Formats: sequence, C-alpha cells, structure tokens
Amino acid sequence: MKNVRILGSCVTRDALEITTDFKLIDYTARTSLASLATKSRKDSKLLNNVKSTFQKRMVERDMTKRFWLSLEKSQNDIIVIDLIDDRFNLKLFDDDSSHTVSSEYKTAMDSQCQNGRIVKSSSGEFKSLWETGLRRLKRHCDELKLDKVFVNCVFYQPTGNHSIDSSTNIAEKNQYLREAYLKLEDAFGRQAMIEYPEGIIKADADHKWGLAPFHFTTETYKFFLSELLKKTS
Repeated sequence: MKNVRILGSCVTRDALEITTDFKLIDYTARTSLASLATKSRKDSKLLNNVKSTFQKRMVERDMTKRFWLSLEKSQNDIIVIDLIDDRFNLKLFDDDSSHTVSSEYKTAMDSQCQNGRIVKSSSGEFKSLWETGLRRLKRHCDELKLDKVFVNCVFYQPTGNHSIDSSTNIAEKNQYLREAYLKLEDAFGRQAMIEYPEGIIKADADHKWGLAPFHFTTETYKFFLSELLKKTS
C-alpha cells in the first residue's frame, strides 16, 4: 500500500476511500497555494466557534500553514494536488498573514469583528499570491528530493440544477483551472499531470456530500485511481 498526502479537497480524498492500493496519511484542505504563500496567523477564538472536529482541524491547518511542516515528513510518499478549494476567497491581514474564507471559516467568523480585507479568488492579487506559493512548493520539493508529485486535473461539471450551476460560475472556474494546470505542468512536468478523457468526469446526483459541480461519480474516482497507480508502479 502506497502512502498518499493530499493538498486539495474531497475530490481526491473521496477517491482514496474506495481503494486499498493507497493509504491517506495526511490531508490539507480548505486552503490554496495563495494562502500558503503568506504568513501564519492562528485565531483561537474563531477556532472555538467551529463545531466540527474535522472542520476545526482544516481551518487551523490553513491558519498555521502546517502543510509546509507536513511536507518535510513526506519522503517516499505520494503527493497529490487538486485545486477545487481554490474557489474560496482569502482574508489578507496587514502583517501579510491570511486565512482562507471557507464555508466553515465564514460561519465561525459571522459572530466576530475582524480586521483584514478580502482578496477574491478570481482576482489578479490572488493569482499572484498563488504563483508565489507554487514557486515555494516547487523549491521545497526540489530541496527535499520529492519526485512523486501529481496533479488531479479535474474540472467543474454541470449538475443539471440551474440554481447550483449558475451560482458556481462553472465556465469561469474551469478557465482558472486550465491556466493553473499549465503552471503546475511547467513546474512539475508533464508526467505529474493526471488528465481525464472527455466524458469521464461527471457530477453525481446521489453523492454522499450532496449535489455539486465538484462531487463526482465513482467512475470518475476509479479512473483517477487507475492513472495514479500506473504513474506510481
């Protein structure tokens, strides 16, 4: 069984739940390379307002940028990146620290008055920070001699629900992903990219987490796993 660390979202985590070929040993979600390009800033008061243990752990990892520490322990492990959680905006503070404004964070934040300003995930500033985070990631992987880095190149899919699809801005999100994947390919090489044939990625109306443009069918996950297995065998 091969050890896997995820910098991404449920898109990759859900796939690993249906296999015995890979073991998930570290999971960093609700963050982005833009967030990881900034300084850490732990807000214990806000964390206390996050009720779910899992959600609290993810928000804290984003706040503290703990991914960088976990990366140092990942020799011989597989690292999979996906960018679905890049959809969240960033709250940037005056000291160049930041928090990802995930749904969990936003709920906890509602009862508090905070400083900081919102950097939209569609903005040039966010993309500039993201590129800084990518350069840092590439540098760390080179220094640590981590050569099992892969990118799960998923795209948002229509759900058939007009309200969900229109509010998600699928076309805009997918254009962002296309541009980001090219930058990741430039950094980690063609062999790092796990791409899907047309028609393989489909939204799942019966997904356990509900209907969303990034909750996919079992067929989608099985294809990803087969490609990851080929690349790591």
